[in-house]
Amino acid sequence: MTSLISTALLIGTILLSHQYNYIMAGTIAPSESANRNLFAADLFSVIVDKKTNENIVYSPASIQTCLALAYTGAEGETAEEMRKVLKLGVGNKTQVAEKYGEFLKTAFTHSKSEEKGPQLKMANRVYVNNQLKLLPQFNKIAQDYFQSQAENVDFTQSEAVAKQINNWVAQQTENKIQDLLTPDAVNGDTSAVLVNAIYFKGKWLNPFSEITTSKADFHLNSKQKLEVDTMYTDDRFGYVELPELKATALEMPYENSELSMLIILPNEIEGLEKLEENLKGLDLNDITSKMSVESVDVFLPKFRIEFDIDLKEPLMKMGMSSIFSSSANFSALFDTSTPQKISDVKHKAFLDVNEAGSEAAAATYLKIVPMSLNLDQKTFRADHPFVFAIRSKTAVYFAGHVAKF
Repeated sequence: MTSLISTALLIGTILLSHQYNYIMAGTIAPSESANRNLFAADLFSVIVDKKTNENIVYSPASIQTCLALAYTGAEGETAEEMRKVLKLGVGNKTQVAEKYGEFLKTAFTHSKSEEKGPQLKMANRVYVNNQLKLLPQFNKIAQDYFQSQAENVDFTQSEAVAKQINNWVAQQTENKIQDLLTPDAVNGDTSAVLVNAIYFKGKWLNPFSEITTSKADFHLNSKQKLEVDTMYTDDRFGYVELPELKATALEMPYENSELSMLIILPNEIEGLEKLEENLKGLDLNDITSKMSVESVDVFLPKFRIEFDIDLKEPLMKMGMSSIFSSSANFSALFDTSTPQKISDVKHKAFLDVNEAGSEAAAATYLKIVPMSLNLDQKTFRADHPFVFAIRSKTAVYFAGHVAKF
């Protein structure tokens, strides 16, 4: 038998909406948050490699959580390999799970009221072959620290099971992630499917006005450009010029939240690939720590990205290869002597950055931008490919780049 781990996620940055939950960041030990951010940086470098001509969005938090849950069922060299690549730190598996559980509780805490701030939620589910039984210790860790419920299914009924899993994912992501699994992704030899879903929806602290959205040029490269809906605002934001990266960065916070969108714009139109090379291994906190609050004219295109990826090759490049091989050791997962391995790690993401209702009204409005009397006014014009991340100081929840329209 083989096992399949899948992650699913959604992000919808919907401006000027009225349905939000509140998130308050908790206190996380610096070493834990640093490790989490370093994993995000390592993952970023392998996912975006040779993909500068396509739009990308993915969730380091979703991927790491799903694999961290699998780690608690690993033993021996497999467990150590996963611990190293996932940057899980010191301690036995229960201690690692406890720290992860604390992160999930603090980072994803939200109120019952949906009108105070962004909505950020994560859910985990383990679908187990009905011929197998999870070991009590793994089941306890999954429930206590990952808030993950186990459900027995008949994988020989592949179409029905795929539909069941996809329905759960769709429910967790407000129907934004559809058809994560195809019926041929599972069969009678599948031992388990571990699924993680993450959903985010937030309102800017300094919102854009729909009236100022208009068509503007976006340069795909030095020779090609097209007109796209571009938002405009004039406000105070975290801002820094980064000569060592040949880039400029802007931080746009979300309302009632520790979360923000960090945008890193290369100075050159065709500078995305070089920028991403320079970002390898860099904790994004190193960028935001250099920022000062400035008055900035911001021009940001509305964008929508759907992206799916097979993470097997990227994870192997990061050094996590034994989990896919015959030498894999997941003996702490099932009550069976049959060896287990991971067959696939699938990831699907959705991102929407816009103002609520602006698509229908954009063509009817004319942009009117007042002349600035502030001689120190900065301009941040995202009119060519750029990198983005939705993050807090303790974690990167979503990251990617915009390269085309």
